[in-house]
Amino acid sequence: MEVLQSILKGILLISVAITALMTYLAINKIWPRKHELTVVQSRSLLAQILSISTTLPFLVYYSIHGDIKIALDNFIRLCMYIFLFLVAIGFWVKDPQHNGIWQKFIKAFKQEAKESTNLIKALTQPSGKKELLNILYRVAWLDDELNEKERQYIQMFADSWEIDPSHLFAEPPPEKGIEKFNKIREEVIVYLALQPSKEQVMSLSDVVQALINIDEEITKEEELIGAEISGILGDYGNQQKASLYGVMVHPNQEQEKSFLALMPNAKEEYILGNRAYIAGIFQTRPYAEAFSEYYREQKFFTIVHKYDTKTA
Repeated sequence: MEVLQSILKGILLISVAITALMTYLAINKIWPRKHELTVVQSRSLLAQILSISTTLPFLVYYSIHGDIKIALDNFIRLCMYIFLFLVAIGFWVKDPQHNGIWQKFIKAFKQEAKESTNLIKALTQPSGKKELLNILYRVAWLDDELNEKERQYIQMFADSWEIDPSHLFAEPPPEKGIEKFNKIREEVIVYLALQPSKEQVMSLSDVVQALINIDEEITKEEELIGAEISGILGDYGNQQKASLYGVMVHPNQEQEKSFLALMPNAKEEYILGNRAYIAGIFQTRPYAEAFSEYYREQKFFTIVHKYDTKTA
């Protein structure tokens, strides 16, 4: 029995030494970078508070009961958590306002509160991979054909997202005419409803434009939808509305029934004193004009109305 106790005491002593070494290595790695903002922002303030609060009781308990080895082990851990706590509040970061520890603590705590759901969002809404792929798929097929460069471009993203895109290469989307444009806008709006980061949204704008340019031949349709998508994504990224363009349809009494059958969700409104229906609101005038032309071809009288940012 005494031999077993001696072995356990030896293991415990080694454990304390390993804890000391691990603590030194952890602090030594951060020490020359403790003043860098990126290092500060990478540390969780709440995690350090919880670590301190759970380690301190053990330190007090084993100190009172004279178990020096375990108390020392917890003391070493406590020192590391206190150091990481100071790093997390930006204790060594240059501060022109010369805020005290309390002000730095409050600032770091508020920042962490804002970021508290980042991981949950990343797990439940990884990045809208399928929605992004659908957007690229529909843009590539705008001209009713998919060339090899477009195929490879989409395949590159699909591979990185671990999605099989073979079903997207089989045939073009079923929508025709103006409905092709509407469907792409709808896919973009669905993607934005997932609340992706601004950086990812602005990257999508570049990706779509690169896909449009990849065959070195830009059709009128691709130019229109490219500008429209860029406008939608730009509004989201900047969080401020640019000018919007509404397509107003003025059906006469004989046309009204057929128009409402075509657009059952059209909103009735009075524009410049005249009664009309809003067939759609868009980011760019050329896109709105193309949409308006679609209704003019069906003998409806239409106008494009510009909204300012306050009324849109």
